[in-house]
Amino acid sequence: MVKLNKVLKGSVAFLSASLLLAACGNNANSKPAEKTADGKTKISFLSTWQINDVRPPKDETLVGQWLEEQLGIDIDLVTIPGEGVSSKVNSLITSNQLPTVLLTTGDKSDIAGINKLGKQGAFLDLSQHMDKLPNYKKYLEKNNALAQIEDDEKHIYAFTKFFTDENIMYTTPILRKDLLVGSEFEDLSKIKTVDDYTKVLKYLTEKQGSPAFIQRNGYEGFMKRVTPLWNLSHRTYYDYESDSYKHPVEQPQLKQFVEWLKELRKDNVLHPDWAVMKDETWEGLLASNKGSFTVDRMNIIGDNNFDKSFDWQPLVYPEINGKRYLQPKTSYISDSGWVINANAPKEEIDKALEFFNFLYADENQEKLAIGFEGKTFTRENPNTQAGIKWLIQIYGENAGNDKAELLFKHGNQAFTRVQTKLDIEAQPGTFPKVMYDQVDKIKKDLGGFRPDTPVLSFTTEELDVLTKSEAGLNTFFDENIIKFIEGQRDMSEWDSFINEAKSKDLDKVTKVYNDAYKRVKDRMK
Repeated sequence: MVKLNKVLKGSVAFLSASLLLAACGNNANSKPAEKTADGKTKISFLSTWQINDVRPPKDETLVGQWLEEQLGIDIDLVTIPGEGVSSKVNSLITSNQLPTVLLTTGDKSDIAGINKLGKQGAFLDLSQHMDKLPNYKKYLEKNNALAQIEDDEKHIYAFTKFFTDENIMYTTPILRKDLLVGSEFEDLSKIKTVDDYTKVLKYLTEKQGSPAFIQRNGYEGFMKRVTPLWNLSHRTYYDYESDSYKHPVEQPQLKQFVEWLKELRKDNVLHPDWAVMKDETWEGLLASNKGSFTVDRMNIIGDNNFDKSFDWQPLVYPEINGKRYLQPKTSYISDSGWVINANAPKEEIDKALEFFNFLYADENQEKLAIGFEGKTFTRENPNTQAGIKWLIQIYGENAGNDKAELLFKHGNQAFTRVQTKLDIEAQPGTFPKVMYDQVDKIKKDLGGFRPDTPVLSFTTEELDVLTKSEAGLNTFFDENIIKFIEGQRDMSEWDSFINEAKSKDLDKVTKVYNDAYKRVKDRMK
């Protein structure tokens, strides 16, 4: 039984190309692969999720054991919490501990960082091995992904992932319909405009005696989930209406968005901890009848972790100034990926290629995503699209129980090709029927979904500009948005705030994004 490696810690500055290549050279491809007593090739995997826990070794997971059996490998799982891809890789290179496979996620520039390190010799160029990756090649063609992940010389270093639901899931307004019985908004179809939203939220707050509007994961989570209702973000983002990248301070609706939140906060409709609320607090409030509106995952409706009298239902995006912005699309490419150590022993590289080709095979997706019928699920639930019923609980009171946790205990987070716990295609039919109905409604009646957000790859010079300019701009923006909402800065100072933000290299930042986007569009012609 393989034991979990010691969690690796530390961060070093970005290595120069020469030092990086020299360090990589210490791991010659001619080095023999490590074998187990029964002849299996040992493959080390680095999980780089932005988390602070240590996940169980694969040999405690059904999926991990199944992968070992199918592929004749021995998986050694290593975890590192909370660092960017460059510092992780560099730390491992300097300590001579670079694993065979890195399951990388996190930084928004991961693809760019991966391509940069790949070009310097750290990661395997997959474009030279597509004959061994027919399933991945098919996956890329199906999702039209090449232009978004290859570098300017058409090299590919990352195994990418497509999320087929996270945006719709995590940006869906949902509320307690049971609390609206007898009110003018009992018929949810009458909740159309942002003014209707405001009236409903104030009604729910008064009825419950506590703030109706609650969000989790603090300021960052709040903004990621709520800003799309207004076609905004709290960072430079892809504006589908103009087909360009913009910073929110350039958008006229930002002021109205902030004024809306300021009003809700003043009237105690928006929870006072909106900018710092933790996940467990959020879920506790929902379960204890002290929160009735949130913008989050629609499968809350089918989790069955709350009182059965709680009738959670989705709302459509509100009309704002006579128009309704499109909801984010149900399929988009991740801005991160998995990579193979180019300097691992050749036999380990061959096994890693076989592993990834196996992961991208359509016929393997059910086991990778939901486990094994009779062990992790049955098909006896009338409330989900395909009757899936979990035998172990994902969320709620058992979420911290390592004997009941699906996501860690059965390896789904580590090994499913999309590496996300919420995916319509990866977990077919495990979500409530109303979710699929809502998707159909958006497609048929509400103009469909907004276009995919492109994944950009930045040059070294562009990354330098972003490093120098973007952090300061974002910090200034965040601090002042919170002040406006909390009433610590008067709205009469709004124009001054906009001018101050624009003076912080905003034009340089947006130019970098739009130049990178132009290269993507040019490659797709």
